[in-house]
Amino acid sequence: MILPTIALIVGTLPVAKASNDEANLQSLQKALLALQIRVETLEAIKTTFTSLMPNFSERFHVMHRAGEAGDWAVAGHEVAEMKRLTALSSYIDAKNGALMQGMMGPRLDALEAAIKHGNLGKFEAALGETVSSCNACHVASGSPFIQVVLDAKDSISLRHPHALAKSEMADGHSHGGPAMMQKNMESMQKSMKNMMSGESEQDHHKQGEGEEEHHD
Repeated sequence: MILPTIALIVGTLPVAKASNDEANLQSLQKALLALQIRVETLEAIKTTFTSLMPNFSERFHVMHRAGEAGDWAVAGHEVAEMKRLTALSSYIDAKNGALMQGMMGPRLDALEAAIKHGNLGKFEAALGETVSSCNACHVASGSPFIQVVLDAKDSISLRHPHALAKSEMADGHSHGGPAMMQKNMESMQKSMKNMMSGESEQDHHKQGEGEEEHHD
């Protein structure tokens, strides 16, 4: 009685493996379909440079005024967001994003260093250099008519007012730059792997139940 039972179990092994492979393939197909739908949805609502730059310029405006007031916490908050937007720019437009990163990256680093040390002189110098880079970038991208200025009388701001007071730049304030994007990607991959593993275990459990019924 034992030998026929062993033969029966051994005889079902290739079938079980094939069934398991098919279940894994189906799980993978489901995961890929879900990912495709998500990507298509995000592509449909993806921002453009036309909507990115007003956000960027308003943050520049607030950073400028905060630095003048010695409110380095607000200035640091805004420059961190400007760096995040710059890092994301290549995903919005590869050509203009590369241009923006190349021209603005070093300027934003200089501003951040001045803000971190609360050095008004270096901040104002970095501010002037940043404005020059902004306008040069506009010329290079085909929009020479868009010119950034520091004089409030010659500019427009639609951003809500900020109550500014002297402060120091906050440490550890993250704005979801490249490191955060990588972390999110790893989290998504882990979720997909867990989902596939869970479905595979369920299929294996169901298959085991079927074999027990067959043996009975």
